[in-house]
Order: sequence, then structure tokens, then C-alpha cells
Amino acid sequence: MNVFRIALILTLHVAWGVIARADVTDFGTWSLVEDPAHPAFSATVHGGSATLSAGNLGIPAGTDIGFQSVNGSTPQTSTGGFYFRPDADFSLAIDYAWTFSNNPSGSLGLGFGIGEDGDGMNAAGVAMGTNDGAPFLSFGGAARINDVDQTPEPLGGSLFLNPSSSSGTLFVAYEASSGDVVVGAATAPDAAAPTVSHTYAGIQNQWSGDDLMASFFIRSDAQTPLTAWSGGNADAVFSNFRVLNGNPVAIPEPSTAVASLLLVPMLIGRRTRTGVDRRR
Repeated sequence: MNVFRIALILTLHVAWGVIARADVTDFGTWSLVEDPAHPAFSATVHGGSATLSAGNLGIPAGTDIGFQSVNGSTPQTSTGGFYFRPDADFSLAIDYAWTFSNNPSGSLGLGFGIGEDGDGMNAAGVAMGTNDGAPFLSFGGAARINDVDQTPEPLGGSLFLNPSSSSGTLFVAYEASSGDVVVGAATAPDAAAPTVSHTYAGIQNQWSGDDLMASFFIRSDAQTPLTAWSGGNADAVFSNFRVLNGNPVAIPEPSTAVASLLLVPMLIGRRTRTGVDRRR
């Protein structure tokens, strides 16, 4: 078997691996982000679920840990993962479930959203907070435009009438024609639609127009009168991520990856023929 045939077989084998790679619902394709890294935060992945944990240490407010659906700071700078194009509608959902032990003290929140970059400079999502191991007030919406926080919005229009829960479903939907981002939540896991929501009307029109990635996280927080996480143990299990509408795009796209890989045996074949010509 000549070098060209060997190279072709190996290339097709690798190409098939690219095509058959796990999809966006497998958290093994998502990337861990720590901002900043802290020894009390940890993460584990089990394919279709991921657990974000806070340990028995104080964690400064504003410190978080989470996963995003690409492996770089933006889809454009990534070499793996999945993103969504801004010229097409899509809607996403994910289940969450908190458990606390060992006398939890302080505030932790979790969230789920979409954005153009890992720093959340242009992003929108849904969040819920806990204090001393119990859900606190309503679900909320949060957004940023060019690194400027927008006014937080209680889902359903009230901080008190739609209380959050220790488990449930978080939703994000994007409408390409309007630039609207709708964030929502339901207190039941595996819910098909949100029971409370808020629309950030036209917000994507004020972003950069770049590709969009999904992310989820937990964070130590200290919104008055709450204090940052100071101890105990907490686990937030995220699972059942699903694309309700739209199409995630793989990085690299399979057609691009295969086309690039097929150049390898062609180049090897050319070098082999050149080498033969030299011996004539």
C-alpha cells in the first residue's frame, strides 16, 4: 500500500471522527470558564449533565464558574464547540437543580444566557438567586450592551409574586428579524415553555452583530442586603440542555474540516510524485 493510500485512509478516518463528534447537548463539548479561578469552586461533567459546586470557604462577590458552548473567548476565535448564527432564530432551554448542605451561608446565584463573548460584554440571560441555601425572590433577567449593565428585570414584573425555586427550567430565545432576546423560567424541570419571561426588545441590534454562544454558571453575589458566599456546600446540577428551535453550528463545520483534511493526502501524493521524478 503506497503512502498516498495510507494518508487517504487516515484522513477519512479523522474526517469521520469530525462528522460524528458529539453534539451541543453533550457537555463534553463545552468549555469551563472561571472568572477568576477560586479554590472553593469546582465543576464536574457527565455527558448530559454538569455540576457546578461551591465548597466550605468564603468566595468574593462577583466570582463565578461556568461552561460556555465554544472553547475560545468568542465563536470567531474558537477552534471547537458550537455557536448560533445571528441571522437565524433559535430558542434554548436547560434544567437546573440546587442542593445545599453543611450549614450554607451567604448568597449564590445561577444563570443561563447567550452572548457574543466570554466576558459577557454583549449578552442577555436569566438568573435566580439563593441565600443561606434557599431560593430568594423571583427569577430575574440581566443584560449588557458594550460592557454596560442594563437594568435588571424581575420576570413576570414583580420581585415577590413569582418566586423562584430550587429546581426548574431556564429559557433563552432569540429573534433575528427584531434583535429581541426573550429570557424566561419555569419552576418545573423539563418544562416546555416559560411561565414568566422578559423581552429585551431589539437588544441584539445594539451589539456587534457577531455569532452567539450559550453559557451557564454559578456566582457568589452580594446584592444588598445579601452577603457573599461564606461557607457550607452547594451543588447546582445543570442537565437536559435542549435546542427547542434553530440549528447550532459546529466549530469547525464538518464540511470545512473534511475539505481541509483532504488536502493532506493530495500534498503527500504530490511530494511523492516529485520525489519519484527526481530519481528519474
